[in-house]
Amino acid sequence: MGACSTPSAPPPVVGPATAPVIRAITVPTSRVEASAGTITGTGATAIWRMPAGITAGVNVSITLTVVDTYDAVVNNQVVKQQFVVAATSASFRVHDSAAEMKELARKFLIDLFGNSSVPVEACLVDFTELGRCAEGKRLERVDITRHREEYVIISARIERQSTRFFGPDEGEVRSISRFTDRYIPTGFVGDFCGDFVLTTVYAQGRWWLCESTLDRSYTPTCANSSGMSRIWGSRGY
Repeated sequence: MGACSTPSAPPPVVGPATAPVIRAITVPTSRVEASAGTITGTGATAIWRMPAGITAGVNVSITLTVVDTYDAVVNNQVVKQQFVVAATSASFRVHDSAAEMKELARKFLIDLFGNSSVPVEACLVDFTELGRCAEGKRLERVDITRHREEYVIISARIERQSTRFFGPDEGEVRSISRFTDRYIPTGFVGDFCGDFVLTTVYAQGRWWLCESTLDRSYTPTCANSSGMSRIWGSRGY
């Protein structure tokens, strides 16, 4: 009787011979708005949101890493190995526009205009002269100069703020603000509280202030505002 042969085991299945290729990372061609620091989605598609509260635009690049695990034969043993491939996107601009606009308004009203020792020109550092905003900056210079001649601001604070947008590149910030000041001719010290409106424009990769006014049609909720009857000039200063 002939001898019986034992079938040989099939060869192990091994993984790919070449690493995966990241062909492209698509990024926005214009600015994007940040809202949260999370990544959502699995597989081929994921969405990243940057943390809220950015007070100035930042340039961002995204790095994608692909890990491909496969079987390979090493010393006649099947082992797990990996291809690790990374690619980085082109840079793009990220903003939290509402937060940036509020910070511009706060800086102007409290740190600059709200500090009588700051020179007039230094108060205008975030005002642009682009387009129609050139006239707004000129008028602001006149108003602050006149105000500096008549008042010394003792303290300044913002009660609350709100924003709204007029298309992708224009908006406004309303800041209910309180100032305690001294009227130089008489030495009278009192409070002034009002709704200060700052219009904004987006240009050259950032938000700018355009024009500042005081909305006299609105009566803010500010207790003990002893100086509400005082006039700070035709535009509010």
